[in-house]
Amino acid sequence: MQPPKSEICVICGSNPATTYEHVPPRGFFKGLSGQFRTVPACSSCNNGVSKDDEELRLYISTQVGKQTEGAKFLWEKGAHKSVLRSTQLRSNFMSTLCEVPVVLPSGEVASRLAFLVPVALYQRVFERVTRGLFFWHTGSILPRDTSVNIQLLVGTPDLDSPDLKSLEAYTVAEGAFEYRFSIDPENKCNTVWLFGVHQAHWLYATTGVLADEVL
Repeated sequence: MQPPKSEICVICGSNPATTYEHVPPRGFFKGLSGQFRTVPACSSCNNGVSKDDEELRLYISTQVGKQTEGAKFLWEKGAHKSVLRSTQLRSNFMSTLCEVPVVLPSGEVASRLAFLVPVALYQRVFERVTRGLFFWHTGSILPRDTSVNIQLLVGTPDLDSPDLKSLEAYTVAEGAFEYRFSIDPENKCNTVWLFGVHQAHWLYATTGVLADEVL
């Protein structure tokens, strides 16, 4: 499938498209090959968000661990190197650490380290992904005033449920990123998306009136 073309950045919908943006960010899939999605973008929407992508890669990696070969590469070839290189990234992450009580299988209560999930960061990065993939599949730019809402899911959704099986499904990066979506035929600005990163980290996105209902 050849990506559609646009002279306007499909992320911001206003600036001239002078480069291409990977959706999702290719840095989330270090060491993996396969067909990656790229869409027309301006330099600001492409190069200006690299710090967001690098920071979110760390948070994703700490949550997915090394459950798959791709997740292992994500840490060893990406997130770990970023942590060693960037004092600011280490500082930002360490500032979110806190002790939380957990109940062990024995029934005892113990303290464990946890970190705060940067919801706003997820919103920024995966709104770009949603807008980019919307353009990839429709050939249209999602209007800038169309709401996009990103939600993190706890655990793995039931991919065999009738609702999720009815969605169009695709994979990229050797299956390390999978997504499903549905577009309202009467108003294509209204969409739902399910994103899976390294088979262990799941997000749900809505656009248009569906996002407005959540907001």
